[in-house]
Parts: sequence; C-alpha cells; structure tokens
Amino acid sequence: MANQGSLTYPLRVRPSIIDQPVLSNRFFYFIVSFFILLQAIVVYFNIESRMFIAFCYFSIAILFFFSLNKPELPIFAITLYVPFSKIIVGDLTTAVNFTNVLLLMVLFSWFISHESREERFLLRTPLNFPLFLFALLGIISLVQGSYYMVDVEGGNIIFSFWRWYVPMFLYIVVVNNVRDKESIKKVFVIIMFTAVVVALITIRQHANLGDVSSWAKARIGGIAGNPNTLGAFFVNYAPLLLGICIYNAHKIRSWTYMIFFLLCARGAHVTYSRGTWLAFGVGALLVIVITRSKKLIIPGILLIILVIINPSILPESITGRFKSTFTHEQTYFEQSVEEKVEKSASDRIIIWRGALNMIKKNPILGFGFGVFPYFIMDYSEIEEKRDAHNTYLRIAAEMGVPALLVFLSLLIIVFSTTLWVFRYSKDNFFKGCAAGFLGGIVGLAVACMFGSRMNSLEIAGQFWIIAALMQRLKIIITQEMIDANKLKSQSHEDK
Repeated sequence: MANQGSLTYPLRVRPSIIDQPVLSNRFFYFIVSFFILLQAIVVYFNIESRMFIAFCYFSIAILFFFSLNKPELPIFAITLYVPFSKIIVGDLTTAVNFTNVLLLMVLFSWFISHESREERFLLRTPLNFPLFLFALLGIISLVQGSYYMVDVEGGNIIFSFWRWYVPMFLYIVVVNNVRDKESIKKVFVIIMFTAVVVALITIRQHANLGDVSSWAKARIGGIAGNPNTLGAFFVNYAPLLLGICIYNAHKIRSWTYMIFFLLCARGAHVTYSRGTWLAFGVGALLVIVITRSKKLIIPGILLIILVIINPSILPESITGRFKSTFTHEQTYFEQSVEEKVEKSASDRIIIWRGALNMIKKNPILGFGFGVFPYFIMDYSEIEEKRDAHNTYLRIAAEMGVPALLVFLSLLIIVFSTTLWVFRYSKDNFFKGCAAGFLGGIVGLAVACMFGSRMNSLEIAGQFWIIAALMQRLKIIITQEMIDANKLKSQSHEDK
C-alpha cells in the first residue's frame, strides 16, 4: 500500500470535459481495424503509391482538426503506425514523412490542450532524468562520431541517431498526454492489434516462399526488413497477449488471446533466429511464473522435461537450426570456441572480443556514435564492416561505459514501475498487461545480447509507449490509494 509521502507527482482533478471519452468504443474499433487492415495490405502488396500517400495525408489533416484539444487521438494514430514506419514511410521531401508529421501533431495538440488542464506541463517521473542524461551522452557521442565519419556516412549517422531517440521521446509525449484508464486501455488494444497483424503478415510471407534451399532464404524480415529485428518485435509485444489471457482465463472469449499469442509465436518461429527463440521462451516463461498460472506452469514444466529428455519432439526446423550452430562434432573438445560453431556464430564471438578491446581502449566516452562497424576491423580479425550483434557492447564501445549504465538503469526503472503496477492494480486487464510487459522486458534484455534491438522506431516505439502507460497507471493507482485512505479516514471520523 502506497503512502501519501511516496507520491512525488500529484495528480490533480481535471475539468469534467476532459474526462469525456475521446472516442466511442465502436468508432474506435472501426477506425483502428480499418487503418491496420489498410497498412497490412500496403505492406503485403508493396503498394505505397502516390494516391495512397495522398489519402494518408488527407486523413492526417482530418485527424489534426479533431485533435486540437485531444492529444490522445494523434497518440492513437502514431501507436498504430510505428510498427509499419520502416515500410510505409510517406516521404514527401526532406524530414517530411508520416512519423515526423504525426509527432508534430502530437506536440501541437499537447501545447494547446495544456491550457485546459491543471496538471504540470511536464510530469516528474523516475525516467525523466536518465532519459535526459542518455540523450546528452548520445549527443556528445554523435558529435564525436560525426568527426570521424564526416567523409564516410554523411547524413546517415544523424538519421540513425534520430531513430534511436525518437522512440524514447515517445515516452515523454505519452506519459504527459494519456491521462485516464480508458485511453490507456485503448492504446494497449492498438498495440495488441498491430502485433497480431504483423504476425499474420509474417506467416503469410513465409507461406508464399514455398520450398527453399537454405536457412538464409527461409528467414522472413517482414516489417523490420531483418529476421532478427522482426523477432525482437514479437519478443516485445506477444507476452502482452499471454498475460491478458492468463488473468482473464475464467472468461471463455479471453482464450482468443491465446490464439493470438500462438500466431505471434509462429511469426517468431519463421524468423529462424536462435536469439529470438531463446528470448521469446524466456519472456513467456516469466509471464507464466509471475502469474502463477497452474494451468500453464505444470504443462510447461512437463514440456521442458520432455524436450531435455527427447529433443526430437521439437519441430525439425528448430532442432536443425540449433544443430547448425555447431560443426565438426567429432573433434568438439579439441577445437577453439570459434571453430566449434558455424560461421555466423563464430564471427559474433570474434566481434564481441573486438568490442571488448574497443571498450578497454576508450571506456569513458567510447569511439563515437555510429562508428562501430568501421573501428571493429582495427580491433578484431574481422575484415569487413559488421554490427556488434550485441546492444550492450555497441553502446559501451560507441558511447562509453557510463552511457551503458544509464541505459541499463532505464530498463531497470521500467521493470520496477511495471512490477509495481502488476502488484497493486486491481483491474485484470491492466494486471495482465503488466505481467506481459514484464515478460517482454526480460525477453528484450535477452534479445539485446544477440543484436541491436532498441535502435529502430518500428521495434522500440511501442516499447517506450508501454513504459509511459505503466508510469501513468502508477500515478493513477497511487492517487486512487490516497483518495481511498482519505475516504476511510473521513468515515472513521464521522463515526
């Protein structure tokens, strides 16, 4: 039970007009379904025509008119759009695309609507300072990286930096503008809708491949353009569906969420990413354990035991992919680590060792944002530009160890806030979302060990949106606790 002294961000009562629903439920589900279906068609058939872009900008103009005093509306729109932002860009000219236009719309609506409410313009939350500090360290790193890369990358390094930090900026926008439980619930619904649609697109694309001759040709990049990155999308958001299913298991229709979760699991499967499979399994297992679901824990334990005893019960695509990691099994104990594994895995080990050498060379400020692929050749046996294949090592090598510590503190704060909401929320929907997001955070932490998984809007955008929703839920629940204590005290005084 929270006490009054622990509330460092008081939530004042807003005018009654602001408490009105932003959208009726029927209209909301119709609009969300229509635009998600539209985006799915565009992605699947690759038909980003001028007519489509014109229609979208016309829709944005209408949205702008209705959202002047309701920032929740453009937030709904950007939440719906970000998973498809890499494929459906909507470029008109330099810096004019769907992402930037929607962000400007949210900011404008935020400034306008602030006059009609009594909250602070910028709420004090535990993430504000670490986000500011990480951005500051990032700017220093960008300046340093630009000095090295001015003749190589041109403006690409700035674009990469922008894609790193826009998702984090969404946290600031959402936590200050999504202010009631009904709007929070709608944002969660949008996120789960998009996860299912991305899964269906991925499964359909895989089905269209037919017979292929290698693992590389069988892998699906989908909305992310890269199988490993696409896998991180499912790791982030599929656990939400599992958490809600578990906490509403007494309702038969809630088991629909399990079907949706399994669709996402299939989407993760056809990425053929070993890191994704591991992270997805860890995230799902955490959700099951933290919710103490007897219906799933016992079958899960039995399944794990069966897999350990007889791995052949797994699909051949999974066992074959993992077996392909190791080579020359007959001399396994006589070889170095690099020789024991196949080339993609052995290259990662070499790159990681090179990254550690880079960190030792410049541990405080790193070598500069975006320079890792070029400098790794000087610190390892790798002879071509390569990614670090590890978020933590790349941050430390490019931005320095202090920046890595700040990044880890961000994840820890998000996890602790979500855990608080999970413990104290009395709403099964939000409790299930919190449990699912806890699994997503841990799964993401695992996925980041195998690649850069937080540097793109389509993958990380909704992660920071959910982080903001959890922080707002904590504020609302804490205020409800304080109000309940006041009512209880008043009733005792009246007696």
